[in-house]
Amino acid sequence: MRLLVTGGAGFIGANFVHRAVGRGDEVTVYDSLTYAGNPANLAGLEGSPGYRFVHADICDRLHPG
Repeated sequence: MRLLVTGGAGFIGANFVHRAVGRGDEVTVYDSLTYAGNPANLAGLEGSPGYRFVHADICDRLHPG
């Protein structure tokens, strides 16, 4: 299953991401790393197949085109 997890570097999100990657899901984590986001919560997932991290804010405007 393909998943997009917003806030995935927070405590709850990171635990969900670890579980999803462990069961073979393809997970993209989208997090702005503010007060609650901690990249250390996702430690060990770098380089895992099906895992990708995007440092961005969901409030950012996308460029048309």
